[in-house]
Amino acid sequence: MGFDLKIKRPRILPGLVSAEDIASLKDAIRGHSTHKASTVRDLLLIDTAIKTGMRRAELANLKVENIDFVRSRVTVVAGKGQKDRVIPISESLREDLARLCEGRGNSDSVFGLNYRSLGMKIKEWSDKAGVPLHTHSFRHYFATTLVEKGANIRVVQELLGHSSLNTTQVYLSVTAIHLEEAIGLLDE
Repeated sequence: MGFDLKIKRPRILPGLVSAEDIASLKDAIRGHSTHKASTVRDLLLIDTAIKTGMRRAELANLKVENIDFVRSRVTVVAGKGQKDRVIPISESLREDLARLCEGRGNSDSVFGLNYRSLGMKIKEWSDKAGVPLHTHSFRHYFATTLVEKGANIRVVQELLGHSSLNTTQVYLSVTAIHLEEAIGLLDE
């Protein structure tokens, strides 16, 4: 006599990514003694990840032609679920990407790494820095930072390319700031 018992596993929240951990990672990249030529590219890779929320494969697949240097936008082509999306970028990120892409052809890769190599580099740097970061950590940092600064959750959903708002709402649970602010309204 067997029972078909289904247990719903609790959703595990992503870990909070601190600015200090990211700074430590960047310091580890700057301190890398054997690959000085790639330091600028590697630091820009991290900045692009934390300022766009792009997935590992999306960063690896980014081509020069996917960056609109006039309107400061990056187009993610065939992201997860084969969906395209546009992500506005800051002026400073646009300028840094323009310098990196100078002299390259439109179909050239921006970072010159496949998604596996990109993931291994992040692991190597985070191990060296002694911080618990991986490629998806930057996506969490991007989303959490936007939510903490008051960005509309639907806008964050669109920037991340999530088809379901439920997926995006995980980032609301990482910090309790929005809950504390709501309770604070009771004292007003």
